[in-house]
Amino acid sequence: MRSITAAVLLLGLASAQFENNVPIPGRRPQFVVGEAKQGIDFQIVYDLMCSDSAALNPALQTFLQSTWNVTNTTVQDAVKISYTFLPLPYHHEVWISHKLVPYFLDTCQFGPGKCQMLEYMTYCLENQDSILDSKNVSENALIKSWTLQVSAALNIPQADLLQVYGNSDTHDSEWRTREMYKYNTASHASGTPFGYVNGILLENFPSSVDEWTQVLFSVYES
Repeated sequence: MRSITAAVLLLGLASAQFENNVPIPGRRPQFVVGEAKQGIDFQIVYDLMCSDSAALNPALQTFLQSTWNVTNTTVQDAVKISYTFLPLPYHHEVWISHKLVPYFLDTCQFGPGKCQMLEYMTYCLENQDSILDSKNVSENALIKSWTLQVSAALNIPQADLLQVYGNSDTHDSEWRTREMYKYNTASHASGTPFGYVNGILLENFPSSVDEWTQVLFSVYES
């Protein structure tokens, strides 16, 4: 679990301006899939560069694609699930990868390309080492390397991704990435991944399909 509590003092000293510039947003920055047809709303918070987020996501995705005998549909078709992200500003490689999230959110909402937010999330979680292992590399070189990888994996022009990091950014990416950080640290500041069901924080993030199924039925039957 990527923990942020141990770095609170350091972060407070090193990024006072960062902290003060962006207010806590009133609404949760998120990507939403499905509808709460059974009154069940899962809220997932990942750090895209957190090893625990990467390790636990496959069980969640398998659970969402499993058939729920109550509705005879997949779980994902019967519930609402939203994803938001907690980027740590004191890790360049973490910030760089999360700064593309607004681009993908806007593409999903406004086009013109196809929605690939979940594909980008999965790519990040499955390819963390390709950016986390890039030590002694300049920030500009890291941006070019990462956008080249994402471009090839998701068939997106690299130039579209690179503009996120420059003065021509049309997605307000820096501000919105800071909003992701501010909202989630204000809500729960112990580490990732963590999740809520209908606004209630899960004491432990489920690690298997069976554990997710138990959570689903406990909420459905309550």
